[in-house]
This record gives sequence, structure tokens and C-alpha cells, in this order.
Amino acid sequence: MRLIRLYKDYNPTIPDGNIANFNNNFQADIVLKPNSQIALLNIAIDKVNPILTIDNENNLIVWSLTTEDPDANEFSIDVGDYTENNINTLINSLQNGFNNTTGYDRTDTDDLLGYYLGVEWKVEIDADKTFRMSYRVGNLHWTELGKLNIATNVSNVAVDGNRSSWYVAPPQNGYASASFEKSVISKNYIARGCGCVRSQVMLCNNNGLGAVESEGYIMALITDEKKTPATLALADIKYGIHYTITDPGAIREYWVILNGVRYGPATLAPQYAEGDTNNDVQEIMINNGQILFNIHQNSIFNPIELNVDGGIALPSSGVVNYTAGQKLYPVMVFFGGQDYVEVDNFINTESQYGQTATVATTNPTFSDAIQPTRLEEGINDLEFETTEVAEWFGFDNRYEGPYPSGPGGTKRAFSFIADKVFDPVYYNDNFLVELKNISLDSYDGLLGGRKNILAFISKLDETGQFNYETNTPIFIDLNNKQDVLLRTVEANLLYGDYGSFTIQSDGSMTLLIKDKEE
Repeated sequence: MRLIRLYKDYNPTIPDGNIANFNNNFQADIVLKPNSQIALLNIAIDKVNPILTIDNENNLIVWSLTTEDPDANEFSIDVGDYTENNINTLINSLQNGFNNTTGYDRTDTDDLLGYYLGVEWKVEIDADKTFRMSYRVGNLHWTELGKLNIATNVSNVAVDGNRSSWYVAPPQNGYASASFEKSVISKNYIARGCGCVRSQVMLCNNNGLGAVESEGYIMALITDEKKTPATLALADIKYGIHYTITDPGAIREYWVILNGVRYGPATLAPQYAEGDTNNDVQEIMINNGQILFNIHQNSIFNPIELNVDGGIALPSSGVVNYTAGQKLYPVMVFFGGQDYVEVDNFINTESQYGQTATVATTNPTFSDAIQPTRLEEGINDLEFETTEVAEWFGFDNRYEGPYPSGPGGTKRAFSFIADKVFDPVYYNDNFLVELKNISLDSYDGLLGGRKNILAFISKLDETGQFNYETNTPIFIDLNNKQDVLLRTVEANLLYGDYGSFTIQSDGSMTLLIKDKEE
């Protein structure tokens, strides 16, 4: 048995001087006898581990979806050092940054909400090992229920195959109870950038129970995807608006529910007439990283926040922060049957990621002023603060755009895709050792034929180093029929797709050669 040590002299000033190719010349003859075998014993080498240092001078991201937004949107990447070892932390920082700056200023009169309503961002390294920053738009549409009360449409949802995305209570006429079992619960969550759920009151009369907490209805968002009407309770409601009525007195009121606790009543008086299409629209919205409890009155775009101008005092000075990425499922709870409670336009913007979203077939009948999602083609811009940061992600330029929405102008989705493969993604790949001038009896299904592959290595260690040594070398047949005289041995350490492996220091590789009969 013979041992051959190959050495790589790291020199980034010459061509391929920082690539893991071992090309060694020997002054002595190395003779491979017929039917010899060869194996890899060990490798010791340091991989280049690109570090992105984010500080307050380079962490700004600016983006926009429409030229009608003069201020655009911006956020800061979390400060820190990023490598392949904490790449998921960086991805989360970017994704949360995009989503937490998706929304609108309620005092803005530029009619911008329609461009951002239903938008959710996803940041990922795609199958092509390329950085992709994308958004999709969940259109504001019917939740398939239309006008909703305990006696009518609710009964159809449970048996209609097109309405299988809802948990629904059985119908019951004349029903009145303080419990939550007469409810509908979506199995799909709303968009996590700027998503919302809405409803419009059509009927709210006393059901005879005599307490505001068991009158009217609750429109809400919950976090438990397995919750059903039979198990739903007040404590399950993360965010809710309770439209209720006093008994006696028949005074209609708004309350806010936050983490299972009721706050109210609001000083804002509901505008109500039975069956009137100008009745109030209730809305719970994720907007710029916060939760808004809005009321729209007089069929105009005039969101009145219950915890700001509506007179309801909430904890933390009324600011309700949204937990980035949290899944929120729409719920409607009825405390009375069709003689007491009915809503119309129970709608939401479903997330287009991680679930089978309902196909939007009908737009709501709200006035255009109450902002359905815009279908016009947008213009997409993305800007990094420095060229260095852009290039680390694989983009050629710090400014990307303006681009029309989606391939061919598709309006419901768009992706900013890096120009180059993102090198640190390879930390999850297999690696291989290939001999360049020695034929081996080995094959690779990726290329569909014979390749001179000596060994596969599953991964690097946590520092990006190869300190690999096997206790049981696996010998590969050379199948040489005659003696082979070697003066040069060439070997490459490659990624699993045969991409070059960049190093940052000298390296060594040890091979073992033996005759087949040894």
C-alpha cells in the first residue's frame, strides 16, 4: 500500500489560486500495477466563509410597488455579522422587514392602500441557489359565505365542496346563547404583510339574554388552526371587534377584544339601519407591523381606529404590535339567530404562501372608496444602501428596477431575483473529490455516466473547514490492465454539482493506493 499526499498552495493573486484543485508533480515514478485500487484518506482545508457585516451605515433597504408612492418604504436589516452559518437569521430579518413595512398611513390621502392590501413577502434561497425576494397578493374577496347568519348560508358551507376551507357550526333558527359554538372559522390565514378581515352589519337586535357580552356578533382573528366552533372560547380570540347591543336600552356599541380580554365600549357610535348598505364596515388589519381595529362609516374610505379615535383604551398606550409571521385565522361568532344578527361582505385577504388559498371569483360590493385591492399593474423598485451588500446577495447592482409586476406584467406577484448564485447556500450540499488524470470505475446519476469520483463528503464543520478523515477508506477500482506510470496527480474538491470550491488557506489531501491482492 502506498500513501500520496497532495498539497494546495493558496495564492489568490494567480488564476485558480484560491480554488481547491490539487495539481502536484512528483520527481519519483509512481507505478500503478494492474487492477490497482485507490481511496481517499483525509482532507484538511479551509473554505472561504463570506462574511457580511451589517451596521448602521449599510443596513437600509428601500422598496416600492407603485410610482404613486412618493415616499416608498424602508426598513433596516438587523445589525450583525452574517455567514452561511446564520443565513436563516438574515433571511428572517429581511422577510420581517418587508412585511412589517407593508401597509399604508391612514392619514394619507394618496389612495395607496389598494396597492399594498393583501401583499405578503417571502425571502428565500430558491432551488437554483439564488436569492429571491418575492411578494404575492391575496385579493380581497368573498369568504364564500356572502350574507351570513345562523339559519341560512351557514348550513350550506359544511356540505358544499367549494366551501371546504371553513369550520362551520350547524344551523339553528331563533338561536340565542352566550357561548361561542355558533361560529364560522377559516382554515386559511390572512396575508402576513398587509392582510385584513372585514364584515358589514346588516342586522343587530336584542336576543333577550340581557348582557352586552352575549349580544350581536364578534369578528375576530385567532392563532389556533385546529380550533373548531365546538371548542372556541373568548380566551382563543387574539384580536376581535365585538358589535353588540345593550339590553335594555338597545344601544349598539363597539368593543375590542385583545388576547381574550374585552375592552370598551367605544365612544364611537355605530351608524345603523336594518339592511342598509351604508352601515358600518368593521375591519381588523395587519398594517406596517401593527394590528388596527378599524371602522369605516358612510361608505367612504375613512378608517377610524377604535383604539385611537374610537375611545377604547388598550394596554401599551393603545399600540398593538403584530408578531411577524404569525398565522391569524378569521372567525365570525354569532350570539343570535337570523332574527337577531346578520352580516354581509364577510371577506378577507388570504395569504398566498404555505396553504391552498381560496380562488377569488367575486369582488366585494363595498364602495370603491373602502379600498379593494388594486389590480392595476404596479412598478417594483428595490434599493440596497451599498453595492457591497447587494453583491453579497448576488445582485449586480444596488438598485433593482423599476420593473412591471410579475413576468409579462402579471399583477398578483413579483420576485426580485439575484443575478448570481448565492455562494453560502452550498453549506447544505454534498461535496465530492474528483481525480482528473486517473480513470476510476465510478458513476454519477447527476450527469448520467462515468465520472472519476473518488469520494463524497456530506458537509463541512461549523467553521466552514474540512478536517475530514475516514477510519475505513473505501477503495475504488482503477481497472487498469497494465502498469500506469504517474509523475503528476491532479484532484479537485468540488461542490455536489461540480461547482468550484473556493478556499482561504493552504490545504492537503491524502490518498491511499494498493494492489488489488493486498
